[in-house]
Parts: sequence; structure tokens; C-alpha cells
Amino acid sequence: MHLKFILFLVLSLALVFGLHFAFFRSCIYFFNISRPPFKLVLYAVMVFLTFSFITAFMLVHWRENFWTISYYKFAAAWMGFLIHGLAAVAAVWLILGIGRLSGLALSGKTIAAVFLVIAAAGSAFGMWAAFQPVVRDVSIPVRHLPESWTNRTIIQLSDIHLGHFHGRSFARRVVETVNSLDPDLVLVTGDIIDGMGGPYARNLEPFNDLRAGLGMFFVTGNHEHYVGVKRALRLIKKTPLKILDNAAVEIDGLEIIGVSYPGIKGISEIKNLSLPKPADKARLILFHTPTNMDTGGASPEEQHFTNYWMPGTTFELNKKLDADIQLSGHTHHGQLFPINVITRLLYAGHDYGLSTDGGFQLYTTSGTGSWGPPMRTAGRGEIVRIRLLQK
Repeated sequence: MHLKFILFLVLSLALVFGLHFAFFRSCIYFFNISRPPFKLVLYAVMVFLTFSFITAFMLVHWRENFWTISYYKFAAAWMGFLIHGLAAVAAVWLILGIGRLSGLALSGKTIAAVFLVIAAAGSAFGMWAAFQPVVRDVSIPVRHLPESWTNRTIIQLSDIHLGHFHGRSFARRVVETVNSLDPDLVLVTGDIIDGMGGPYARNLEPFNDLRAGLGMFFVTGNHEHYVGVKRALRLIKKTPLKILDNAAVEIDGLEIIGVSYPGIKGISEIKNLSLPKPADKARLILFHTPTNMDTGGASPEEQHFTNYWMPGTTFELNKKLDADIQLSGHTHHGQLFPINVITRLLYAGHDYGLSTDGGFQLYTTSGTGSWGPPMRTAGRGEIVRIRLLQK
């Protein structure tokens, strides 16, 4: 495991260095920076920024104080701009290439300046948008919907990431918005706290005021594991949220199954489950990732890697439960442009929104908060208001 971690760290740093080099080298070329002192300064800044996020990660986990937290916030914001900056320089190279093929004399400096200003403006907007989630209305048709669930309101929250960026005031605004929607049921599909640290207990305090007529339920995500599952659950148990740890609960004919991250080996692990599903009841699964829940006997670390980079989107085990709906999060809809293109490919189109496969339906939310860069340029954060309809 130690060797694997070192290899992962080396490969990650190599990738981050390559991205920084591509950005800085492109800027030096576009703006025709030739004086050695200026180039030396730029390359020194490049090296510093390359290591900024990983060093900030280690420092903030070593000791949380004003300086380490501020350094982490700077490094995270820079990584967000870098992603947008790389998209900008890629567009400049494309335009210059087309210009050369067409015989046009284009000014790389002017075009680069325009696109980098757009990248900076987009990043600034993204930093605002990351703290302004919207209410998203979703209607989901369900087979054999119990009459008691007609016109009832379900709220889904996910990936709130309460930590150094999204703090107590953000949690307060989310809770106030949810309460104003007068929900019958609140479902939180993981990552309520952020693995990068923060005053978790204080940030969770506003959830003591969360209200829902028929209950509030929570399943773990990957960040609860980063914090430490026992510690995370101990904090969440102090709120009104009821933790569904591989267990089922029935409310007026709607059976809610909560599966803990990263998944289960088989249906037998789910407590209080009705098998087969009664024909007059609806069944809803809460699982953090929009993937198949079957771990196949893999270790939590192996399954975590799979859920990220080789996600199973067959949903075989999920369908065996005869589930009508699965609610998931995790992907953040990419969070930053153009990462949403990558998540779309990785999760085979299940990275965001409502998808249907026969009687099985999946809604993947973009999440409520953000992780890493405090930016959202690939879709807004959302508080999902769900209405179930008779199919």
C-alpha cells in the first residue's frame, strides 16, 4: 500500500507539472516573453504552483490554523483557474492552427489575452456560483405509486462538503431554503462534510433546524471515509438525520433503501428488506455514486478506485432489488468546464440528470456544494425537489 501511494503521488505530481508546464509555456509563447529574467521568474512561479495544492493538502491535515487554511484556499482556487486557463490556451492553439492552415496572419497575443480574460471572468463567476445553489424541480414517474405519495415533496441534498469553504452560514442558507419548500422527506446522498477538514461540528449545527414531515435520511459518501467513518457518523448522529447503513425503512408504502459507500457484496447485507418487493409499493435506493452497488468482493480501497475511474453503470444488483428509483450524487456534474465532458464519458451519460432503463430510473444530482476549487462552471449546485408521479 505504501509503494502504491508513492507511485500514485509521483504520477499525480507528474501530471500536475505537465499541466502547469503546458499553460506557462503556452503563455510565454503567445506573449513573446524572451528576456531570460522574466522567463526564469515565470518558471519559478510555475514550480511553486505545481506543488502548491499537494503541500497545502499536507499542511492543512497536519495543522489547521489561519495560515494553512488560507494557503489551502489559495491553492484550491488556483487549481480551478488553471483548468479554465488550460481550456483557454487550448482554444488559442486551435484558432492559431486553423489560421495557419487558412493562410491567415493572426495575433497570438491578442487572441490569448481575450481568452485568458474570459477564463478569469469565468473563474470569478464560478466562485460566486459555487455558493448559490438553485432549487431544481424533477418529476419522476413510478410504477404502482402509493396514493399517499401523490403531491408529496422529496428533497435530495448531496455533496454539500461542509468544511473550510462551505461553512456554517452556507449550511444555514441550505437548511432555510429546504424548510421553505415544506418537504415531506429529506434525503442526503453522502459527502455532507468535506475530507479536507474544517470545524465539522459547528458547520453541522444548522441541520438541527432541518424539518421534514416524514423523516430525514442519510447515506455515507467517499468523503465520510476520508474524515473517518466512525468520526463522521458520530457527528451526523447529533443531527436529526437518520443514518441508513445498508438498511431499509418503509414510509406509507414507499420503501427507502440506504446503501453505504462504497457498496455491498450482496442483497443479503441489507437489513429490514422486503423480498420480493410487494407489488403495491414503490422502492427507492440511496447510494452515493451513480454506479452498480455490487463491490464484487473488492476491498473498500479497490472499490473506491473503481467507482472513480472504472465506474460500473450496468446497475445489475440495483435492478435485482426491483428498485423504481435510485438517487445519487458524487460527480458534481464535473463542477468545472471542461471536466464535465470527462465525467459524462466515465459514467456513460449517468453523471447528471434523470436516466431510465426499463422500470429502473436514476437521478444523479450535481450536488449542493463544491470540492477542491470553490468554483462551479459546469452547472450550478442544486437542491433537488422531487415529485413522484404515477407511471
